[in-house]
Amino acid sequence: MIVDRVYKPKRKELLYHYCDATTFHAICTNKTIRMCDLFSMNDYLEMHWGYSIWEKAATELLPEIGEEFLNAIDHIIHFSGGWGLLLASCFSLDGDVLSQWRAYADDGNGYVIGFNAQDLKKMSVRALKVEYREKKQIEEIKKVVKAIYDVEKSLPEEEKFGEGFVELCTLLSFDSASYKNPAFSEEKEVRLVHLLNFEKSNNSLKLVDNGGIAFGKDCPGQEVKFLMSQNAPKTYIDLDFSNSGKSFPIKEVIIGPKNLVLSTAISTYLETLNIPNVEVKRSNASYR
Repeated sequence: MIVDRVYKPKRKELLYHYCDATTFHAICTNKTIRMCDLFSMNDYLEMHWGYSIWEKAATELLPEIGEEFLNAIDHIIHFSGGWGLLLASCFSLDGDVLSQWRAYADDGNGYVIGFNAQDLKKMSVRALKVEYREKKQIEEIKKVVKAIYDVEKSLPEEEKFGEGFVELCTLLSFDSASYKNPAFSEEKEVRLVHLLNFEKSNNSLKLVDNGGIAFGKDCPGQEVKFLMSQNAPKTYIDLDFSNSGKSFPIKEVIIGPKNLVLSTAISTYLETLNIPNVEVKRSNASYR
């Protein structure tokens, strides 16, 4: 568990989601956030980047901790993908960045939705603030590994490398999803993650959502769905952010710099969909 990556929003802090008009409409009408397979996102390195940081950290720790212990962690990290599939939804701390309008909001024709961050964290998700500085990433991994090493060193021989060790190393593996290439630093990303589990099914495996805690109470798992992307199945689930209509986390909508829709039209649209008191404004980005 990379404690430094856990996102702790300030009071009334907003998280921004860039999207095209179709996705904007789906979010507003369904009151859900789509969690997608991390390997199908825009950065083709994604989880591979986190593993490369682990390798660099392990190399620096080798003289201090030893090959046997590091190999035990590496074994768990290597096979953690066989235990579960990490889904994510991506947000930004900045709601009006030209490069993100271009990349994620239909080349400036889409929208940005500003959500109350504390409300989003009430869903059955883990919120991770992305770190882009490679040196900091390596130091964080080293800190976690040293902590695991100290715990294991204090245990009786028969209790070493037990369930607690496996759980901590698995969390380390999945939390490394909060590390990205420095080239993406302008995005100021916070990602919400949710884990699906693999279960045996006949002679193969199937994905299941075991649910979690949402809005302070146990919630059932969601239906695991797929869509085809580049001839391959892309996994996703949709999580309700409205607490069955009791919560209203959408606080702001920003209209893209090339989007010609009237602000009043969007305000009326939101109120009609029972999304009240949203501040609607236009992007300040100069883009034509």
